[in-house]
Amino acid sequence: MENITVMAILLRLMNDSISNKTQFSIARGILKNFRQIPQISIYDLADLCFVSPASISRFVKSLGFSSFSEFKKECEGYISIDVDYSSNVLKAKGADILPLFERYTVSAKENLDYNLQNIDMDQIEKISDWIYKADDVVYLGLEFATILGQHYQKKMAECNKYIHLPWNFEQQREIIGDFSENSVAIIASLEGGYFYRSSEIIRMLKNKGSKVIAITMEHNSKLLRDADEIILCNKNNSETEGRLSLLHVIELLIMYYFINYK
Repeated sequence: MENITVMAILLRLMNDSISNKTQFSIARGILKNFRQIPQISIYDLADLCFVSPASISRFVKSLGFSSFSEFKKECEGYISIDVDYSSNVLKAKGADILPLFERYTVSAKENLDYNLQNIDMDQIEKISDWIYKADDVVYLGLEFATILGQHYQKKMAECNKYIHLPWNFEQQREIIGDFSENSVAIIASLEGGYFYRSSEIIRMLKNKGSKVIAITMEHNSKLLRDADEIILCNKNNSETEGRLSLLHVIELLIMYYFINYK
């Protein structure tokens, strides 16, 4: 469960399991009552989901949890949307919204300008050549970065280059375990969180001899010492505006690859 939150797992089940009525019902019931999960029993949840306690037990084990207690603990530790925003947003009233929108937009524009000002065309050429010649390329990230990875994967496939996009630790370990030395890992992590949470994957990549490309704003962090190339991305991220600049960098990489390797 290291690289994907319980909320993301449940939402994916809701999207993928409509044909499995029991899984769909349990996932929907948990999401509707998510904040209550740490305080209720397996019997209470079973009633809320209109299934048996045994079905709840099987469900959480299918997600990789050893017990309902472990699942509850994971739900309790889930970090909510509040952490996305500064105190300006958390304390905002109706009259504050438009000025906040304006500041957000200005900050987002500054990020895009920052990306363009810091772009190193020799670096982009080198990275694109690595990707073109690699036997395998994997895109890694947490949460939103992985969602952007779906877009990157699709567009690169249209350029005749397949990109691995594993969603969780087990898939990442399995895919990287089969890599040759001629492989590339693209790690999108604005604040370096992936490097902190996935040290085993980083070690595997280095042991394989894979080239590691980091897209991040934390370019001075010791966490990034194993990156072969660091693409600077983002100046501000107080209100999640960094998400837009991460997409900006990914679009630039796609565009360069399309022009030179289509």
